[in-house]
Amino acid sequence: MKKYRKITSLILVITMVASVFSVTAFTASAASSGSGVYFDNSKYNWENVYVYAYGTKNNAEWPGELMDKDESGLYTKEFPSTYKSERIIFNNGLEEDAGKEQYPTGAGLTLNSGECKLLTSDLNWVDYGKPDDHGYGFSYVPSGTAFSSDVMSVKLGLKNAVSGFYSLDGAEKVAFSNNQTISVGEGKIGNSEITLDLYAVGADGVETTQSYTYKKTFTPSKTTFSADSDGHTTDAEGGYYSTNPDLSLGKNKTITIDGDVSDWDSSMIIAQGVANDDPRVYMPSSMHEQPWDAYALYAAWDDDNLYFMWEMTNTTYIVSPEDNFAASNEARPWRNSIPMYLALSIDPDKQATGKAFGTNKDGSTYTNPFVWGCDGGVAKDGGTSFTTHVDTLIAMDSNNSNGGASIFKADTLDTDGTYMFNYDTRVPIGVRSFQAQDNQNGFKIKYANGTASDAIYGINSPKGSRVLGDNTDMNSNWVDFFDLGYKEEYGYIYEIAVPYATLGIDKEYVEQNGLGAMLILTYGTSGMDTLPHDPSMLDNADAEYSYDPSTTHEKEDVDNITVPLARVGALLDDTVINYAPMEVNFGADLNSGQSAGTAINLTAKTYNSNGTLNYEFFVNGSSVQSSSSDTFKWIPKEEGIYTLSVTVTDVDGTKVEKSILYNIGATNESYQIGDVNLDGTINIADATLIQKYLVSLDQLNQTQLDLADTDNDGDISIADATNIQKMLVNL
Repeated sequence: MKKYRKITSLILVITMVASVFSVTAFTASAASSGSGVYFDNSKYNWENVYVYAYGTKNNAEWPGELMDKDESGLYTKEFPSTYKSERIIFNNGLEEDAGKEQYPTGAGLTLNSGECKLLTSDLNWVDYGKPDDHGYGFSYVPSGTAFSSDVMSVKLGLKNAVSGFYSLDGAEKVAFSNNQTISVGEGKIGNSEITLDLYAVGADGVETTQSYTYKKTFTPSKTTFSADSDGHTTDAEGGYYSTNPDLSLGKNKTITIDGDVSDWDSSMIIAQGVANDDPRVYMPSSMHEQPWDAYALYAAWDDDNLYFMWEMTNTTYIVSPEDNFAASNEARPWRNSIPMYLALSIDPDKQATGKAFGTNKDGSTYTNPFVWGCDGGVAKDGGTSFTTHVDTLIAMDSNNSNGGASIFKADTLDTDGTYMFNYDTRVPIGVRSFQAQDNQNGFKIKYANGTASDAIYGINSPKGSRVLGDNTDMNSNWVDFFDLGYKEEYGYIYEIAVPYATLGIDKEYVEQNGLGAMLILTYGTSGMDTLPHDPSMLDNADAEYSYDPSTTHEKEDVDNITVPLARVGALLDDTVINYAPMEVNFGADLNSGQSAGTAINLTAKTYNSNGTLNYEFFVNGSSVQSSSSDTFKWIPKEEGIYTLSVTVTDVDGTKVEKSILYNIGATNESYQIGDVNLDGTINIADATLIQKYLVSLDQLNQTQLDLADTDNDGDISIADATNIQKMLVNL
């Protein structure tokens, strides 16, 4: 984690004085009742910067109006109050053949009347005070951002202000200067929110307040398993993804196939995905298209049938509401007939690669490289192949109108010893009449708007800022979209019943041997999302589609499935289970830096434990409470740095310990660089403390880490201790 060196009190005063002169020089001359936009050009360095506004009003024909550069170096433009709700696009004013550039490349950024917005150099669209003469403090990190590290660095700014102060979770105000970085989340328990209040005073003497909330997250380890016999070559994806969470293998239960999720519960989830991870999100210009975003796959069985249900999400309502088609029920997946598949692993002796075999009417035979999307033995637009063991495909379509929907089995031996799916032995499951929805061979399918999950976790980031790999990065901006206004009816669910007779198995086989399962959603031929999630679904997400450069190459690439399938009914005989360790999420209800005498509630949430638990809380090594309660109210009487700890013991005697360092009345602005032990002086003890930290003999809180970074390189190393030693001998 990058560490930011904090300035001493003297430097802070100097910087504050400097900021007085720098920000008052470009204070607005008149109050505005409209809206305003600012643009940081340091990323693009355009010779000219234009802004194009459209919506209730258009400010000009494309490319819009030339923006003015103020004394802070930002480009700005104001709009009158008649501009009620607009979309904003910044551009360089050039034509396509002359080097045209713009941001965003698709629909514009949202701007409402009364708002003032800044597009930062890292393309965050943040609140920038208000469009008036008053002074404001603002954050370069948008409100609502989540993080999973101990702390998150937040850069603060001042607009038209002569002074600024911040407060975390109601603590005493601390002065900050323009472009200063602070740490947020120190001492807080995970899965809680931190409130950052910014106060600023302008040249007019008016104090303004801006509030931001950030979420510190904690995700416990998951129990995982692995079986070599399933053929996988890539581990199951982790983070918010999960394969057979809590070793759930589905449930013995009869399901009514009616498009109602009430028969299903979370104990039946066999594969967990995340929201807002379909390939569109990595191509901003394709966000207008239908989402094919698989979220959770469920399984059940009874005496006669296998049952599956899957949830699909549409978070476009939240992340890109300006993309009107995608952010509407017109984007429902049953709007068109799109192939959808369940890949199953039933017979361990038959490994399919994806190829298919068939017989022509004249008796000649043919092979296709893939089961679907081929013409004359040639794949038209990519396809799906399998390294992980698969031998059966349940092929259906998204609106149940395709009479050719079938179950294909890999029962034809290929020359290399693998098996090919056989068109000739397919089991028809399609409809004979779309109106009657009379599927063949007992197969049933229903779809509807709805959501079964209590939470919809995904990354909330503006389009254009997503990068490949962020879907498995726990420091991405993970949110529960329900907290942002997501509604159950935004989602889509599918239920199917598959008679055992169509698969050649029975209930006893499911419960004794089990089977593997994977949902594959396509956009015609190539895969767009899977459950369990396979990395091949996103390996070309940010590349251009050959037919339309504004959308994603994932529509036409070849996706090879390499992750383990989810298991239904039973695990494989050679399965090795890696049980998640007992863990504790420990911290306070208030951010570090509170005043002496403040009541601070400490909580320890334990995961993967067994039986009744005992919680023993410690303050500076002294036990203060030992009981079955996972909370302790602490009221510190003096300022200082405290070590707060908890030891949790379960019925088996398994123990887990967690400690945090917590400031009471102490902030890093009170100390000089190098004063690592916070005693007010810099001496050899500070260098020794750094050395102990480097060999894990001691801990440092965020304030101490900032002060220990003596060379300001963002890393704590032996060089920092050496710098202190050199300073002490005047070198």
